[in-house]
Amino acid sequence: MVNLIQIGSMLAGHPQFVVCEQGIAMCGTHGEYTQTKYKSGRVTKCPECEREREQQRIADEAAAAQREAADRKSKLIDELIGNSGIPKRFLGKTLTGYQILSDEQRVVLDAAKTFAQEFKKPGGHSGRCLTFLGNTGTGKSHIAVAIALHVIKNCNGTARFTSVSEINRLIRESKSYNALHTETEIITAFGNYDLLIVDEVGIQSGTDAESRALFDVFNTRYQNMKPTIVISNLNFDQLRDALGERIIDRLKEGGGLILGFNWRSHRQ
Repeated sequence: MVNLIQIGSMLAGHPQFVVCEQGIAMCGTHGEYTQTKYKSGRVTKCPECEREREQQRIADEAAAAQREAADRKSKLIDELIGNSGIPKRFLGKTLTGYQILSDEQRVVLDAAKTFAQEFKKPGGHSGRCLTFLGNTGTGKSHIAVAIALHVIKNCNGTARFTSVSEINRLIRESKSYNALHTETEIITAFGNYDLLIVDEVGIQSGTDAESRALFDVFNTRYQNMKPTIVISNLNFDQLRDALGERIIDRLKEGGGLILGFNWRSHRQ
């Protein structure tokens, strides 16, 4: 076995390590430095210049890594948004872009901002829900989607915009012979998004199968402590009739808020 002394002796005789000459050289930037010439022809350069070049190389590599990470994140965000189900009309919505014309709107917006900020807490979101009730054109979808985009872009989370009719359709399709996914897989998927927005609540036939499927989605999210935003044009009594007490209880538990959008349509 070759020991360290033998290795040192072998390297000492290598032209790359045999010193032929040493002297003082001048660097135009850093002044005098000791220059060493080796038998192989290698000549040392200004050590300060070498150190600065190495620091620049490290900085360039770090900057390149940051650009690559930002590019990966951008692509991931694009993918998540593309899979979010958010309608194209709402893709540019933000909470700061919501126009406030009354104190009622300010209360709703402040509640939405507080809800959105929970996604950045160290322990994650509390799992409490929001319910938006009111006429069309009052900004319910705007605010809900703005929160979803915040989750995707700023919190590295997942969000899904859906409707009661889509959930029921997917559940029905899961029972067909050539279905790609089972009912359990669909309910599990809806149950695991960091944020789920359920639109058009109340526009359903109210069959036992639909009610059961909708409860399973809400209950899975409740058990997983995942927040849900419900959007409906119904009033509270009508919503309770449409969803049932068990879902309503889950929407209200743990600080869940039911907010009324009781102002004129922005589209008028």
